[in-house]
Amino acid sequence: MVNDIEEQLTSLVKLLKEKQGDNLLGVYLYGSLTMGCFNPESSDIDVLVVSKKSLNSEEKEAFGKFLLEFQKTLSNKLSLTVVAKNNLENFVYPTPYEFEFPDEENIGYKDGGLDESIAAHIVFIKKRGRALHGKPIEELFQDVSSENYLKSIAHSAEWSFNNVMKGQNNGTCRVPNYAVLNYCRILAYLAEGLVASKKEGGEWGIQNLPKTYQTLIQEALKEYAKKNSSELVDAGLLKQFTQYAQDKIEVAVNNLNQ
Repeated sequence: MVNDIEEQLTSLVKLLKEKQGDNLLGVYLYGSLTMGCFNPESSDIDVLVVSKKSLNSEEKEAFGKFLLEFQKTLSNKLSLTVVAKNNLENFVYPTPYEFEFPDEENIGYKDGGLDESIAAHIVFIKKRGRALHGKPIEELFQDVSSENYLKSIAHSAEWSFNNVMKGQNNGTCRVPNYAVLNYCRILAYLAEGLVASKKEGGEWGIQNLPKTYQTLIQEALKEYAKKNSSELVDAGLLKQFTQYAQDKIEVAVNNLNQ
């Protein structure tokens, strides 16, 4: 198992160049590794790959098999998306993609479709990303409108909202740190236009959101830093916070349509 993240990234780029050849236009890192909050215990390695042209079914199958094997050499989960150059130049929301890895529910990867999250990924790359190979970020990626970015991050909250609301109403529960901290960073964007990591969003939330939710956010930050380190939280308060955040997001999204 390779333990050094930089060595892992170097190996990934080398293999991508071997597998994709001239079709590989660039490899870009974003997420916790570029935002100073990478957790070796739980963080993903987030990578966006830009191809010169679309991938055919045979190329996708070979790419999927390669990544399934390469994942075994990594100390952290790889999250990799391939987008063709023309879909960056003619950007639409949701954004067409060529390939996404992993997809545990299917054949190990998704072989094309539309993804609402790519708009947010591009914003993260442009503001706080890193080019591992290929063209400079500012040359390849267009600006994503604030409207599309808002829709993208709002979409990221839907899954969390549904899962929290299906949970218990009373008693205590484990804090869903992704949901709580993701809501915090979305609210930070709505309030101040900040493009923040989950950790930074939580820290912003403690300073700026109602004091009622301070303990909940603190426990989410503890859990984010170290798995199973947090205290149980009030299940009712968790649902209250989730509804509070979701209401603010829905108001912002509804304002886009007026």
